[in-house]
Amino acid sequence: MSVVGAAVILAVVIALLMHMKVARVPVVIVCVLFGLVLGSIPIGDGVNAGLAMLGEALATKIGEL
Repeated sequence: MSVVGAAVILAVVIALLMHMKVARVPVVIVCVLFGLVLGSIPIGDGVNAGLAMLGEALATKIGEL
């Protein structure tokens, strides 16, 4: 549940921001496209590793609840 967990949590955050009208749809689309481009360049491996660590940490904290 590493990267998938982080992706799900980020999706929930995006949905909440859109619901509260903090972020509009075009902003979310640009952010998603930026993430896809960032993942395709050489630094993407480091970003993926960071997200994996974040996802594992969050999964552990949620599991403790």
